[in-house]
Amino acid sequence: MPNKRIIVFFLIILLLGILSLYYPQFTGNIIKIPENNYQKEPAILIRVVDGDTIHALVNGKDETIRLLGINTPEKGMPFSENAASFLKKFENKTILLERDFEDKDKYYRKLRYVFYENRFLNLEIVENGFANAYYYHGLIYENQFINAEKQARTLEQGIWKKSNNICASCIILKELNSEAEFFTIENICSFECNLAGWFVKDAGRNTFELSNLAPKTKSQHNSSKGKEVWNNEGDKFFMFHEKGYLVIYYVY
Repeated sequence: MPNKRIIVFFLIILLLGILSLYYPQFTGNIIKIPENNYQKEPAILIRVVDGDTIHALVNGKDETIRLLGINTPEKGMPFSENAASFLKKFENKTILLERDFEDKDKYYRKLRYVFYENRFLNLEIVENGFANAYYYHGLIYENQFINAEKQARTLEQGIWKKSNNICASCIILKELNSEAEFFTIENICSFECNLAGWFVKDAGRNTFELSNLAPKTKSQHNSSKGKEVWNNEGDKFFMFHEKGYLVIYYVY
């Protein structure tokens, strides 16, 4: 009898061990341990296209590289040259490239982190306020990008420098509807606001130009027909005045 009890005891222990291995699969909550199996590869930075795109010589081939985890202002927009000027300091130097779970974007550009010696260039661009963190969820360095952006915002670096325009405290975001693809702003002041040159953008490259807004008036702005701008899963809303200083920042 004691032997039977011992056998049953060991069978229970064995069963519990098996369940501990496979239970996540039964519940659908498969545990994934993030791993970085990608090795850094040497390259030569041969040309800077803009603040988040470069050309690099990789294994003797000219490759277009899109810097992962960041989005800089488009050419011609305020602060667009800051990140580009920063990267140009590393032209003709040997850099290291590291990929993440996705190799290329829809434009066939290689998506990479860029390192020079012990410096993480993607991260430094965000820290300096030359870019906002972009599509960083699930990336190896997700937390570093989040913290770098918070630091830049706190210090009002670059794109995070706040506007002191008289209308900066007048214009508020009343609604952003990511499903119906529109946002509504309101002038809560008792005087008209000249918004010529002011613009709204998402976390990416989509922009909306603004115009004058009469006192105590709302204005609704719709995305172009059929174009998806505001991501339902989460996005960022920026409003800048004509010099590129921040008026409104909203994240959802």
